[in-house]
Amino acid sequence: MNNTIRGLVGSFGLASILSFLSVANAAAQQPRTTTEKIAGKTNTTTSKLEGTVEYVEGNTLLVRLKSGELDEFRVPPTRRFLIDGKELTVGQLKPGTKLTATITTSTMSATERTTTVGSGKVWFVSGYNVILTLPNGENHMYTVDDSYRFTVDGQQASVKDLRKGMQVSAQKIVENPITEVVENVKVTGTAK
Repeated sequence: MNNTIRGLVGSFGLASILSFLSVANAAAQQPRTTTEKIAGKTNTTTSKLEGTVEYVEGNTLLVRLKSGELDEFRVPPTRRFLIDGKELTVGQLKPGTKLTATITTSTMSATERTTTVGSGKVWFVSGYNVILTLPNGENHMYTVDDSYRFTVDGQQASVKDLRKGMQVSAQKIVENPITEVVENVKVTGTAK
C-alpha cells in the first residue's frame, strides 16, 4: 500500500508539473503588450490673481478680487499661505488680508502608444477579416486595413496573401493623444 500511495503521489506530482509547464508555455506565447508615453510639446503659462479676504469659514474663503467681484474658493486643508513671511492655513487667515496668487499652469501634450505583438495560425480569412488560432487554442477575429502587414516565414504579407493554416506573427500599434495639466499655486500676502 505504501508503494501505491507513493506511485499515486508521484503520478499526481508529475501530472501537476506537466500541466503547470503547459500553462506556463501557453502564457509565454500569448500576445505581449507594452505601453509607453511619448512626450510632446509643453506649454507653460503664469497668471496672477489679487484680492482681499472678506470672510473665512472652515476651508471656504471669500475674496473680493481687484476687479471688485466676490469669488468663493474651497481651499484644500494642506494649502499654505505665506503671509508676512509666516506660513498660515486657510483657517488662520483674517478678513482684510491682501492676497496675491501666482498660478503656473503647465500643459503637456503626449501620445500614449500601446504595442501588442503576437502570433497565431490562420483559421479563416475573408476580405479584411482574419480569424487566428492563438497559442492557447482560442480563436480571435481581427479586421485589418489593406496596408497592414503580417509576417509569414520572415516575409511581409497583406491580409489578401493569407491562407488557412499559415503561421503568422503581427504587431498592433494603437496611439491615443493625451493632455496632462499640472497647476502650481503659490499664495502670498500681507495682513491687515
